[in-house]
Amino acid sequence: MDPSQARSPKAAPEHSPAAVSISASQRLGLIYNTQSGRHRRRWGRHPLPEHVPAVEANTPDEIERAVIELAAQNVEVLAVAGGDGTVQCVLGHLLLARHFGRPPIVALVPTGSTNMTANDVGFVDVRRRGWQPLCAWAEQAGNDPAALIVEREVLRIQASDSQPPFCGMFFGAGAIHHAVQYTQQHLHGMGLRGETGPSLTFARFLKSIVTGDRRQFSSIRLRLRDDHGHATDDQTLLLAASTLNRLVLRFHPFWGRETAPIAWTAISQNAPRFGLRWPLVARGWGRYLPNQPSAGYISHNSHTLSLDFDDGFIVDGEFYRSCPEDGPVRLSIAGAVRFLSL
Repeated sequence: MDPSQARSPKAAPEHSPAAVSISASQRLGLIYNTQSGRHRRRWGRHPLPEHVPAVEANTPDEIERAVIELAAQNVEVLAVAGGDGTVQCVLGHLLLARHFGRPPIVALVPTGSTNMTANDVGFVDVRRRGWQPLCAWAEQAGNDPAALIVEREVLRIQASDSQPPFCGMFFGAGAIHHAVQYTQQHLHGMGLRGETGPSLTFARFLKSIVTGDRRQFSSIRLRLRDDHGHATDDQTLLLAASTLNRLVLRFHPFWGRETAPIAWTAISQNAPRFGLRWPLVARGWGRYLPNQPSAGYISHNSHTLSLDFDDGFIVDGEFYRSCPEDGPVRLSIAGAVRFLSL
């Protein structure tokens, strides 16, 4: 069995929660998705030790069965080799289905097209170092000074009153949804993965802002309310909400000051000088930006969000649909997961 490799970030994510120490030996298991975007390129150089239980899972049903199987084997460190969509599905089964008594430590091995979650929370560098450091860490937990565990809260998304909730790390609507759709449909098929595709899409997005051509990146009518009393009802160019610190292209488009886990930003279709202010938005430099609906820019941190709109949206690169007759989309926190960076 030859699971994949990944690039390694050696620094902890900026503003990450405090590291969590582990002192006891941990049983290691693996879920791997052979259909993830870079699986074929990164699978095969480093064989996994035979004593480590590993389950191939390419569909949501297969991922659920894999989680149940590894939970029955008392796995305490769960390696996940796949992209953002695979990670999203695994997190949902860990936090909502609760097949484990306590969610295991999650070690991400990114083999997807973008790997936004792994690039923020940290991952295991199998590509260069193989599986031995992870196996050794699991057997002698906490003895590798290069290892870091951070705890991160995970979004709970209720898309409608009639559908079960699911989990994720990033929610996007409006131009963000259309940008991801464009990237996957037109650029991934050309082999433009990693941050190359999003970079080209973002350049196209900026061109549409400057020229006023919104055919590819149209706005949505959005009614938003949060638990702090913040609200907006506007034609909205984009909405982003996340518990991640760093998004694709190292963007951090949040500048809320509240102590709450869900950072979110909404930009009005008529936000003044957006063509000039986008670098400030992308880096979250809120002291240079207005922060009120009437100004077209609003960014806060919340515990819950209620969103009414009629359009598609994305969660970790997966596509969903919001319809007014189904009720609002509700965002909250499903729980926290510990992620290993090694």
